[in-house]
Amino acid sequence: MNPGRDPKPADEGLRRKAAVIASLLALIALLVGSFFGDRGVLQLLAQRKKAELLQQQLQDLRSENERLAYEIASLRSDPRAIEKLAREQLGLARPGETVFIVREDKTPARP
Repeated sequence: MNPGRDPKPADEGLRRKAAVIASLLALIALLVGSFFGDRGVLQLLAQRKKAELLQQQLQDLRSENERLAYEIASLRSDPRAIEKLAREQLGLARPGETVFIVREDKTPARP
């Protein structure tokens, strides 16, 4: 070592570089965590999309529930609704009526 030189300026420069590198590494870690972590931006976007899908499903179920409530009310009060249900789903008929069941052939037509 040179007795006339003070080693402190070199140490300060090295410490400053180390502090800058440590700060940059911490900043990079924070940025990566904010994008890809459990509470990151990508997770937030996925959760929002999931919430929108659940809202749509909820609306569909409410509509279906409303339709079924209307159908129940009509079956309780309208004899024609009961007759229609009996004819369409159970294949029932009044005495003297003939029921024809038409089945579609599901095999493709041959050329």
